[in-house]
Amino acid sequence: MIMNVKKISDSAVIPIFAHATDSGFDLFTCEDLVVEGRKKAIAKTGLIFEIPYGWGIQIKNKSGITMKGVPTTSGVNADITVYEGTVDMDYRGEVGIMLKNEEDHQITIPKHTKIAQGVLRKVYHCTFEEVKEVNETVRGEGGFGSTGNTLK
Repeated sequence: MIMNVKKISDSAVIPIFAHATDSGFDLFTCEDLVVEGRKKAIAKTGLIFEIPYGWGIQIKNKSGITMKGVPTTSGVNADITVYEGTVDMDYRGEVGIMLKNEEDHQITIPKHTKIAQGVLRKVYHCTFEEVKEVNETVRGEGGFGSTGNTLK
């Protein structure tokens, strides 16, 4: 599959799969991003995607940033949360990465930081039909840890 990508910033980086076996492609910041302590922000990628019909992109965190923190201009990694998002096939705006600075102080994330990854997902549609009852199962309404969290 080929996906057309338009750079709307000279410093944007066309996504790459770091390894041939990777599920996700790396997304980079295209400018320095200043984020106040405990505040949310959107990291610009400088990219617009022409996603093929029947597909979408799921924005996911990078395990390295989750475990080690994001590099900052001060040279110290900072704890951030990268929020998942969905890029629909007909969206033609710049893709941004939603994040939150978990530190108590301001941080600056430098441009060209691998900030998140995109994962291609097949899109399926259905028709929803209202019914009076749904079929019963053994599980029933059990959820939110109803099976416990230890080996039985």
